[in-house]
Amino acid sequence: MSSEVEKFKELEAIVKKAVREALEEAGSEEARRIAEALDKLVTYTFTGFNKILEVLEKHSKILEEHSKILEKHSKILEEHSKILEKHSKILEEHSKILARIEATLGGLTSRMGIDMERMILNVYKDVFEREGLEIRKVEKISFKDVDGKYYRRGAKLELDIYAHDDKVYFMEVKSLVDVNDVEWFNLKCEIFEKILGRRPDRMMIVCINILNEALERARELGVDIIYGRVIQVEES
Repeated sequence: MSSEVEKFKELEAIVKKAVREALEEAGSEEARRIAEALDKLVTYTFTGFNKILEVLEKHSKILEEHSKILEKHSKILEEHSKILEKHSKILEEHSKILARIEATLGGLTSRMGIDMERMILNVYKDVFEREGLEIRKVEKISFKDVDGKYYRRGAKLELDIYAHDDKVYFMEVKSLVDVNDVEWFNLKCEIFEKILGRRPDRMMIVCINILNEALERARELGVDIIYGRVIQVEES
């Protein structure tokens, strides 16, 4: 912008010099008046142009400062983008690690659940033998209701079954049993009865502890309970 201002000032000097020479050479009064009017017009015009140039120069400086700030912010944004990309990669790695941990814990939980059931069954080994049952013949079966024909679409259902001498018992093994557990077991028995096309000869829940209200509900539904202790729960 400074070079344009200098050129404009040079042009202003040339024009004013030409006007002065015209004033000096004016022969008549009318020619002098025209020359004087032209001098005023040139002075006014260039004064206005000078002010415009000053404003433009000021704006150019502001724009230059803004450009520098914008460039600085662009660099900061670029650095932040790199940091964000780095954090995204770290988060992705952490997600993969977490998924592996969850899979491992899921396997351990499933294994512990099976081991816990087997341990509970062994606790009542003598009771089973008096009932004429063999613990080793208790097996867990699973069914995935892919189409939702029996329960809910995609639901995975599990049930312990004892089958021997043409007898089929539906069983549930838990450490603690409440009313909801009894209701859910009864519903699963109805579902597996439809799946297997056979009514169970006996429905049994084997547990360490059972709430008193759950025991009452089991009896109402015809579910046999093998338990160690009844926990009394007062009705609210």
